[in-house]
Formats: sequence, structure tokens, C-alpha cells
Amino acid sequence: MVLTSFEAQLIKPDWPAPSSVVAFTTTREAGFSQGRYAGLNVGMHVNDDPEAVAANRALLPEAQRIAWLEQVHKNRCVRLPAESRQADASTSCNRLWWCAVMTADCVPVLLCDRQGSEVAAIHAGWQGLEQQVIARTVTELRAQPADVMAWVGPAICQQHYQVDANLAARFEYVDGAVVPDTIAGKFLLDLPAVAQHQLKKAGINAIYHSRLCTYADPNRFYSHRFAQHQQALPTGRMVSVIGLR
Repeated sequence: MVLTSFEAQLIKPDWPAPSSVVAFTTTREAGFSQGRYAGLNVGMHVNDDPEAVAANRALLPEAQRIAWLEQVHKNRCVRLPAESRQADASTSCNRLWWCAVMTADCVPVLLCDRQGSEVAAIHAGWQGLEQQVIARTVTELRAQPADVMAWVGPAICQQHYQVDANLAARFEYVDGAVVPDTIAGKFLLDLPAVAQHQLKKAGINAIYHSRLCTYADPNRFYSHRFAQHQQALPTGRMVSVIGLR
């Protein structure tokens, strides 16, 4: 298959998914957005020009199949097609409906079963992780957890995610996920490590990582924390998509 120049810029999971599974994460490269949103912003809720966002979304492979959620940093998961899209995760066994979650530092987690008959996408920020959004989504799957694989996409890495003691304490149960920062009273939190821990606890052992940090590469990714430090909020969003063909 010959990729278009746009498709070549998408990040594809390096995992042994069945050929029926399509999965990718966008970057901020290409696209029609300008200024602080420059590039491929797909977030309609961040005050970008709606026409530019719509044009960006239309660039995505099989754009008409992508089911956009109204993400609320909670733990609700919906099965597509769904009447209400107010959720932070979705599952699908339907080739006409592809799962998608937007991020700009939070952890995107994509799931599929080994038969290539079911997929899911999870938006896992610290609030969702605290509310066990991963476990909630796994319970919504028809597949057994041992038959599911996961990909942890681009997210803010531990060295750039400074949090206070109160937030750090909520995740101290995960080995290595919280370490002291050089600044007194501050800590560094590893969200991808928390996601991996929760995936394993839910019974998923086949876990693959992009190991890409959104904060460390602001030319390639949107990062809420980086934009905050640059006094350039709001910023755009990437999308992680998974579907069946």
C-alpha cells in the first residue's frame, strides 16, 4: 500500500494487531489551523476556528467513520454507535464506527482483541485514571482481557509532569510512578506507568508503548502543560483512532 504524504505523518502502533485493525495517532504536522493552534488541531472545544478544525478532521483516514466524544475527564465508556457521546472511552465491533479520543498530554490507550473483531479507545488523564477509566472500559468489552492487547500512545512523560503532594499521593500505589522533584514539596508523576499498571490489573498483559513525550516535542505534538509554561493557552488537540476495516 502506498501511503499519502499525510498518512506517512501519522503515528502507527508497533504491535501485532490483526490486519482488520486500523489505528493511529495524529501529530500537529500538516493541517489548516493557525497561530497557537498551528497545524492539525482536531479539538472543536479550544476556541480555534471551527472551519479550520473541520478541515483538519476531514483529512483523517476514513474521517466519516470516526466517532468524536465529548470528553469530561471521568470514567464513562460507551459502545458505538451511542446516543450520548459524553464519555472518555468508547468500544466498537462495528466497521462503520471507529473509536477516537483527543489528548494534549493525557494518555491515549487503544485496545483490540486478537481476533480483530473489537476495538476501544480510552482518554486517560489523571482524573480518569483515578476513577479507573481503564478498568471500566475493559469490563465493557465482549472479549476476555487475556485476549486483548493495548497500546499506550504519546503522552506527557514523568520528567515533565510536576504535581503537588496531594495529587502524587493518589498514585503512590504504583511502583515508580511518583518520584520527588528537585523543587521542595513537588513530585513527578508517570501517567503512562499508571496506565500500564491499571491495564495489567484489569487482566491485559500484552501492552505496547509509543514512548513518545508530548511535552518534549512541541513542534510535533500539542501539549497543554508546555503551552501553559509558554503562556500560550489554549492549545490544540491530537486524536488517537482505532477501528475495524
